[in-house]
Amino acid sequence: MGQKDIAEKVLESYNDVFADIVNGFVFKGKKVVKEDDLQEMSPVSAFKSGRKYHKQERDVAKLWKENGIRVALCGIENQTTVDSSMPLRVIAYDGVAYKKQLVENSKSKKKKKKDSVEQPKFYPVITFVLYLGDRPWNNNKNLLDVLTLRPEFKPFVSDYKINLIDLSNLPDEQVKLFKSDFRSLIDWLKKQKDPDYEVDPRTLDHPDELKQLLYSMSGDERVFAIPNSSNEEDGGTITMCEFIDKLEAKGETKGQLKLLISLINKGLLTIQQAAKEMGMSVAKFKAATKELATN
Repeated sequence: MGQKDIAEKVLESYNDVFADIVNGFVFKGKKVVKEDDLQEMSPVSAFKSGRKYHKQERDVAKLWKENGIRVALCGIENQTTVDSSMPLRVIAYDGVAYKKQLVENSKSKKKKKKDSVEQPKFYPVITFVLYLGDRPWNNNKNLLDVLTLRPEFKPFVSDYKINLIDLSNLPDEQVKLFKSDFRSLIDWLKKQKDPDYEVDPRTLDHPDELKQLLYSMSGDERVFAIPNSSNEEDGGTITMCEFIDKLEAKGETKGQLKLLISLINKGLLTIQQAAKEMGMSVAKFKAATKELATN
């Protein structure tokens, strides 16, 4: 499993983030799903093919309960690249979850009296496919899109659509529905496409996890140099606006250093002059250039 996959799962596995995702997409931002009503589910399931069992694993899965009653199983699949077979993958995950309900219901029936008549209580399985890629998903979103199908078969084949959500292209009105660090992730993605995009000023609840995710997506190690607090004295966490501003400032500093190093190498500038230009001591300038060379 790649670092990018792990980083995505870690952030979304927090109940506040997971609940925010479901509330934002299903309930238009209303806080219907509560953090305490979410139960962690094993993302791993198995199916038998021939004599062997094969493992399949969701990214994140949680069971939503209200007053102890199971309401829905919600799953999240993350995609950074377009996958034309995604409908087949989703129907496989959902099918195994429904099969598990059938098995549990059958076991429950056997424990009850034979003359007891009770309707099976099944709950829906909902999978969100969160697309974090930078190019449009102009590909399969339904099972029928994947299949090579004779026209005569079409009326007899049930379709199955995926809930594909292109995060960097979400309308601004929908982005505003989210209240957790999931909003900050979307802001980051949209900011990469539009430098003039206005980032929400909310503070980060899981800065380390978000940094790891942004690094896994961008490969930009500068994210780890950004402090988690905008003010070390009050201990308050940094806002996404401050995070991006500091990152951009570091980018500008890096660019200036590269230019000054180039001028020094050409004999057009002394180290002393370059350090003065950066507002640094010579020792600090040398340390900064050494760090730049190792990154």
